[in-house]
Amino acid sequence: MTTSLVRQVLPRPRPRAATTDVHGTTAPGFASVRHFFERACREAGTPGSQGAALAVVRDGELVVDLWQGTADPVTGTPWTGDTLVPLLTGSHAVLATAVLLLADMGALALDRPVAEYWPEFAVRGKGAVTLRDVLTFTARLPGMAAGIDQRDVENPRMMAALLEMHSLEDDPRAGGVLHGPWTAGWIVAEVVRRVDGRDLDLFFLEEIAGPLGLDVHFGLVPDQLPHTARISYGADFRSRFPAPDGGADGGAADLCGRVWNNPSPFPADAGVWSESRRRYAIIPSLGAYASARGLARLQGVLAADAVRAPGEEPLLLSRRTLDQARSFWVEGLDPLLGGVSAYGEGGLQLLDDGLHPAVRAGAFGHQGPGGVAYQAWPQARTGAAWIRGRLTAGPGARLLDEVAGAVDRALRAG
Repeated sequence: MTTSLVRQVLPRPRPRAATTDVHGTTAPGFASVRHFFERACREAGTPGSQGAALAVVRDGELVVDLWQGTADPVTGTPWTGDTLVPLLTGSHAVLATAVLLLADMGALALDRPVAEYWPEFAVRGKGAVTLRDVLTFTARLPGMAAGIDQRDVENPRMMAALLEMHSLEDDPRAGGVLHGPWTAGWIVAEVVRRVDGRDLDLFFLEEIAGPLGLDVHFGLVPDQLPHTARISYGADFRSRFPAPDGGADGGAADLCGRVWNNPSPFPADAGVWSESRRRYAIIPSLGAYASARGLARLQGVLAADAVRAPGEEPLLLSRRTLDQARSFWVEGLDPLLGGVSAYGEGGLQLLDDGLHPAVRAGAFGHQGPGGVAYQAWPQARTGAAWIRGRLTAGPGARLLDEVAGAVDRALRAG
């Protein structure tokens, strides 16, 4: 098996001479997006030390396809339209999409206990925890009690076995931790394996990425490594996570340590995420890799499916499943990181309308770490993705707000 087969069916944009460090194309009506992208890249840092990409798909057409900078400052490899980045905690909505497809197939139901599919999970008071609880971070299992390290997290079956022996958190804040870097993914991946028989990476490739021609993957194969960006941190990025680095040396001493430092998803040495071993590993909640094109196409498919007539054949998910997945389930201020998050029943992050409700009404997607963001806008049948290699403390969704304005103007003009 090789995911390089997916690349062979991806459309290539027409080449266009670049007059700045920004490369790529914009369709008529979207020229202003290049200006927004250039400004966002300048604000993110020196182009020689980082790179970024922006893609927008409307009605199945790639209307914005831009990139700039360096994918790997160590080797000097330039960013291209094919460059992949690890989405890290931004992997969650991609993970949720896999579960929703299994629900659409009738293989599982979100309101059923995890233990119905994975009987060993029921011990120590976890018998009533549902898949919906896991996908919406309300299962009271936001972190690991056992001390683990950066190598342990690369073994999803071992992590699943450890979670079987975990109890629900006693800390009263645990039910409101609406961001969690590790545990939801290991639970979901084990359920996928138990229900379908395939591991998460193969299921996603054969049922979603391959049929739709998406450059989105859980874990990589060797021929993809030269196309993968090296992650780095802005000076203030890690300050958002107040507990010291942890792991087997005591990072699980309190709730914050168990969630964010057992081990840290953003270790002091960012090079961990560029090791070949890490890139090959299946790390469900943090290890989705995508190009901006692939991620925008996935969101465009979901946006189109969300507004299909009931009973109309979907590209990926039925209208019934998406209606349920986007139905409001939980909203709150995360007690560890701050920031308000809202999730639908299927674990998709619900987004506000912002300044462009004609485009963003009913929007969903995910805001990842350091500015990575991807969104589906059903009213405009549009998907958008903004990815970059250097993670900063500033939000990344602002650029997509401006992109929504360009989509709004294009809709009015059309």
